[in-house]
Amino acid sequence: MNESDEVKAEIRYLSLVRKEGGEPIIGIPYRAMSVDPDLVASFVLAVIIFENRQLKTFVKEGYVVVIEEGEHVVGLLIVDKVEDDEPYRRNLIRIVQNFEQTYEQQLVAWKGDIRPFREYALDILQVFPYRSFNLKMIPRLITKSDATPDYQANIPWSVGETDEKIQIVLGYINGKRTIEDIMKQSEFEDSEIIAIMSMLDKYKWVTLTRRLEDDSVLVKIMDPPMFLLGVYGDQLTKLVEQIDGKTSLSRICELLPFNMEAVKTVANRLIDAGVLGYMDSNPTEGNKEG
Repeated sequence: MNESDEVKAEIRYLSLVRKEGGEPIIGIPYRAMSVDPDLVASFVLAVIIFENRQLKTFVKEGYVVVIEEGEHVVGLLIVDKVEDDEPYRRNLIRIVQNFEQTYEQQLVAWKGDIRPFREYALDILQVFPYRSFNLKMIPRLITKSDATPDYQANIPWSVGETDEKIQIVLGYINGKRTIEDIMKQSEFEDSEIIAIMSMLDKYKWVTLTRRLEDDSVLVKIMDPPMFLLGVYGDQLTKLVEQIDGKTSLSRICELLPFNMEAVKTVANRLIDAGVLGYMDSNPTEGNKEG
């Protein structure tokens, strides 16, 4: 992927701000912070823009603000405190430079409309995706409903060409293809697929699971909900009773005995519902292993 994958500290916030006037052009919140990132950014900008002082790094309440100035914009990247911010700085420099090259005419003839710049979030997320992924994971679309209004939440970066790319990637998601499969079949760069997948995961358009194999070992996380018991009846109860974190699916099929494809179908439903998880993943994360 890129250098950002090699460092462990969490990225909290990234923004690009116009140097002349201090208007925020694009801001991407990654994770919650104990301080308001906009206040931190405002302080840094006041020092750089209005006091005309050089400032490359700023530390605030355990966070490091990595700062890079271009000709037209200032890039601010807030991360957890790290001893060496160079891997972040190199990527931030690349983001700022590419942004100014892409939008040079709009930045020179500034009109105050920041909407055209939202598409650039895809470029930023190719460098710093919301999360990393195990490429063997299988994305599945989540159904939007009134009961789960946070599912398929509006993706703020789904505009213009980025929206077209997102729609194309959604077309590849069928509950069977892995992320790696989609990379191979798509015409997009691998980094674009990861960026788009990270958007879909962030805004709850997809859930992620693994392909069940005959030798997969599952662990029980919680009791199955009543609606699944109503659908599958005693067969589901018997299956869950055999899930002990030690026995493979093939062995469970021999013990019951059940058809392997039927067991995989039910097991996938239980994984999606958070009832079962893979033994070699964190049970509390269920099907969100990455």
